[in-house]
Amino acid sequence: MIRSSYALKLARTKLRSKRGMLAASVIVASLLFAALIATIIVFTGAEKSAQRFIEKAGNNSYLVKTEPNIPREKILFSQRLSLAEVREIKVFEKQYYQALREKYASLKLTYNEASEVPALQPAAWADKTLPEEQRVVVNSSSPVIQAMEAQKIEAYAKTATNKLSDLRKIGNKYGASGYYITDAPSMLPQIPMMRYVQGGKEDFGVSTQKGGMFAYDVYINAIYNSAYHFSDQRLLSRYLLTTNTSDLKGIPVVVSAQEAVLLFGKNVGIGKEPVSAREKRVWLKSVQEKLKGQTYQACYRNTAEQTILEKIQRDYTEMKNNERTTGYEKPHLLYDYPTEPCGDIIVKEDSRTAAEKQADMNADDVQKKLGTYVAPRHQLVTFQIVGIKYAQPYIDYTKGLDEYVKSLLTAQNTSMTLDIPLQMYNTLPEHLKAQDIRREHSARPSRSMDANEDFAARVLEFASPEKARAFLDNETCPSSNTQCGKKFLAAPYGSNYLIVDEIGKLFTKIAAIAFPVALGLAAVIIWFTVSRIMAENRKETAVYRAMGAKRRDIAHIYVVYIMLIALRVVLVSVVVGIVIALAVDYSYGRVLTDTAAAAFGIVDRAPAVRLFNVDSPLLLVVIAAIVAISLVASMQPLVRNTMRNPIRDIRDE
Repeated sequence: MIRSSYALKLARTKLRSKRGMLAASVIVASLLFAALIATIIVFTGAEKSAQRFIEKAGNNSYLVKTEPNIPREKILFSQRLSLAEVREIKVFEKQYYQALREKYASLKLTYNEASEVPALQPAAWADKTLPEEQRVVVNSSSPVIQAMEAQKIEAYAKTATNKLSDLRKIGNKYGASGYYITDAPSMLPQIPMMRYVQGGKEDFGVSTQKGGMFAYDVYINAIYNSAYHFSDQRLLSRYLLTTNTSDLKGIPVVVSAQEAVLLFGKNVGIGKEPVSAREKRVWLKSVQEKLKGQTYQACYRNTAEQTILEKIQRDYTEMKNNERTTGYEKPHLLYDYPTEPCGDIIVKEDSRTAAEKQADMNADDVQKKLGTYVAPRHQLVTFQIVGIKYAQPYIDYTKGLDEYVKSLLTAQNTSMTLDIPLQMYNTLPEHLKAQDIRREHSARPSRSMDANEDFAARVLEFASPEKARAFLDNETCPSSNTQCGKKFLAAPYGSNYLIVDEIGKLFTKIAAIAFPVALGLAAVIIWFTVSRIMAENRKETAVYRAMGAKRRDIAHIYVVYIMLIALRVVLVSVVVGIVIALAVDYSYGRVLTDTAAAAFGIVDRAPAVRLFNVDSPLLLVVIAAIVAISLVASMQPLVRNTMRNPIRDIRDE
C-alpha cells in the first residue's frame, strides 16, 4: 500500500495543475457556505447581545407584571342595568337619604331635599321595548352610587380568590420570587389640586391635564400633571442615579428624560433630544449627569381652596360681562389669587352684611356638625430627581434597524405616571413625606381596588424565560383580555424577553428547514465540482493503473486530494463568512448598542451589542458538512474511474 506521505505529495502535485479552474471551483463552492456561516455568526451574536441586555435590565431575572382579573360587574354597575338592579338601587337610595334625614334631625339641622343627587337618570338611548322603569343609567356623581359601589368592592374583597396570598400560591409553583409592588397609588392628587410651580409662578388658568391619546404623551407631561405612583426600588435600579437618602431635599422621583429636559434643560445647557442613536445616548448621559438631584415644587390646594379659586374665576367673568350692565351688583365677598406661589388666597373685598356673614358661619357649622367640613389648606411640596427614565415613544420599526431593535428589546411603556421609589420615600423625614396630603386625599370616597395592597399590581421574578412563559400561559391571561376566566392578568415587564426567546426558537425552527435546504444546494454545487474534477482526472487514474498502482492506492491519493480541496473550501468559506459578519458588526454594532442603551436606560454599564459570535454548534456542522459532502461526492466517480479499463481510457485520450 502506498505510504500516506507519498499520497499527500502526489495530491499536492495535482493541486498545482489547472490552478485557475480549481480556484474558480473552490470559490463557487464556498460562496453559499460563506453566506450560511455569516448568517449563523451574526444571528448568534445578536441573540446573545439581546440576552445580555435583557438580563441586565432584569438583574439576571425575568419579570412578569400581574394584576387581579376583577370582573367589572363585580365592583361597578354596568351601563345596561337589569330591572332587578334598578329596583335594588331605588331601595338603597330611599334608605340612604332617609338615614341622612335622621342624622340632620338628630343634630337639629334643617335638611334640604334639593341637595339630593338622584342615583338614576333617564337614558335617552335605551331600548324602547324595555319597561320604562328600566330605561335609566347610574349617575356616577351620586353619593348613593358611590356608597353602593364601595359596598360591592368590600363584598368582593371578602370572598376574592385573586389576592396576593393566592398569587403567591400560584407563583411559587413556578419558582416565582420578589412579588414587588408596582404602580401603587401615591394618593398625591393631580392637577388642579396639585399644580407644578414653574418659574416661581402658579398657573391658575390651566386646570386640565396635558397629553394626547397615547400613554407616552401623558407620561412625558407627568410632572406638569402631578401624576405619581409608588414602585419597589428594586424595579427601578437601572434608572436610579443615587440610592443615598441622607441628602434628599424632597420626595424622590424617577422622571422622564424628555420632560426633565423640557422643564429644566435650558437652565443647565441641555438641548432637545437628538435623532441619531449615538447622539441620543450621549444626550441621555448628559441629562443624567446634569439633572441628578434637581429639585422642583408643586403646590397642593385642597377641595376647599379649589372651590375658592373657582369662585375667583367665576366672579371675575361675571363682573367682566356685566361692566356696563345698569344696576348690576357685584358679589359681596371677593377673593384674589395669591401674590406668591402657593401663598394664601387674598380676601380682596368683603362687603357682606351681618346677616350674610352669619349665614355663611351657619353653613360652616352645619358641615362641622356633620363631620364634612374642610378648612382651606395649601402646602408646598418639594420633589427631587433621583432617576432618569428614557420615555420610549411609539416605535415605527419600518424606519430602520435601530427602531426594529427597540421594538424587539423594550416593552412599550403604558404608564402615565412617574415612579416614586418606595423604600427611598419611607426613609424621608416626616416633614418631607406629605403624609397629611395623602391622608386627606385618601379619605375621600374611593371606588377603586388600587388602594388595597391585596389587589395591587405585583412584579414576579422568574429564573428563566421558560418558567415565566409557563406561568403566563397556564395561570394568567394577557393584560388586554379582561374577559378571560383566569384569576390574574399578566405581561412581561421591563423588556420583551419572551419575544427574543421566541425569535430564538423561531430561528431554530427555520434553521431546521432552511439549513438542510441550504446544505442541499451547497452539496449539489460541491458534488458537481468534485465530480467534474474527478472526471477530468480519468486519464491520470488510467496512467496510475498502467504503472501497476493498485485501486486502493489510487483511492488513497484521490481521497487526500479531495480532502485538500475540501479544506480549501472550508478555509475560504470561514474566512469570507467571518469577513461578512465582521462587516455587519462594524456597520451596525455600535448604533445598535447606543439604541439599546438608550431604550433600556442603561448608559454607563450597557453591554455592547455584537453581531459576531462563533459559539454556535451549527458552524461545526457546516464545516463537517463540507468535508463529508466532498468525500461522498468523490466516491462514485472515483470507483468508476478505478474500475474502468486503463488501456481503453489511455487510447481514448
